Parts: sequence; structure tokens; C-alpha cells
Amino acid sequence: MNEGMTFDLILTCSVSALALVAVWFPLYRGLRLCLEARAATRRLDAPELRRRMDQSSAAPGEPLALLMVRTLVRSLRESTGHPREFVVDATKQYVVNEYDANYARPISMYANLLPPIGFIGTTGGLLVLFVGMHMADGTLELGALAIALTSSIFALVGFSTLEGIKIRLYGRLLACLDEVLELQRRADERTARA
Repeated sequence: MNEGMTFDLILTCSVSALALVAVWFPLYRGLRLCLEARAATRRLDAPELRRRMDQSSAAPGEPLALLMVRTLVRSLRESTGHPREFVVDATKQYVVNEYDANYARPISMYANLLPPIGFIGTTGGLLVLFVGMHMADGTLELGALAIALTSSIFALVGFSTLEGIKIRLYGRLLACLDEVLELQRRADERTARA
């Protein structure tokens, strides 16, 4: 192996590693947030909600259904003169806003970083390709083309994955909150009957 081929191999490997690390970091952080959001949107049955509702402080990573129940009970108890439907809707919107601020927006931020990073990897790969063409080195050209394509593919697959998971988690959140509202409606009916 001559010195020129060694340089080409080192250059190709270093640019490839840099492109993959650049894509991996936001993808990893976004996937970690997706796991946290999945834990926060898990469903709790009625006995579990009642048991955990009495705990005074909210722990990090706690299900948003529990936040909804605590906020709803406190708001209904303290509201005077406001229609019950308004309080319920405002509480649901508050929980959705908390989810957006803590999970949905940061996941979108990491997902939206990926396409530009893929484009930078593509541009870097094409730059190395042009250097290889100038030096008339087929090995460097092939490696550079691989860098250009893989960085774009990894970035776009990562973007699609994070956005798809985010959409699914949002649906899971709404289903979870609807269950809490159904439990509240049943409790209201029992209270009205009594």
C-alpha cells in the first residue's frame, strides 16, 4: 500500500466517521427524548391514578395523566364561577402545552437538525470527491461518493424516524388524556347521583 492510498483511506475514514458522528448525536438525543416521552405518556388505570394522586410532589418523568388528574382536581376545587367544561378544557390544554415544551419541541429540534447535517456531509463528501478527481484517484472518489450518499441517507432516515415517533407519541398522549377525562366524567356522574 503506497503513501497516497494510505492518505486516501485515512481521509475517507475520517470524513465518514465525522459525518456519522454528526448525524448520530442529534439522532441519539432525539431518540432518548422519545423514550422519555413514551414513559410520560403511559396510561395509568384508575386505582393507580387514585393512589399516586395523593402524593404531594411531582417526580421527574412522571406520567402526564397524573399531572392532568392533579391539576384538574385542584382547578375544579378552586374554580369559582367558571364553567366546568372551561376548567376541564384549560387543564387539558395546560398538560398538552407541558408535553409540547418538554418533549415535542425538543424532539422536533433534533429531527430538524438532521437534514442540514446530512447536507453538510454530502457537501463534504463531494468536496473530497473533487479532490480525488483532481488527483485522479479512483479509490478516493469512490469513498467520497459513499460519504456523500450515506450521510444524506442516515440524516433523512433519522429525521423520518424521529418525526414519526413524535406523531405517534402525540396520539398516545391524547388517548391518555381522554381516558383521564372519561374517568373524571364518570366520577362526576357518580357524584351527581349521590
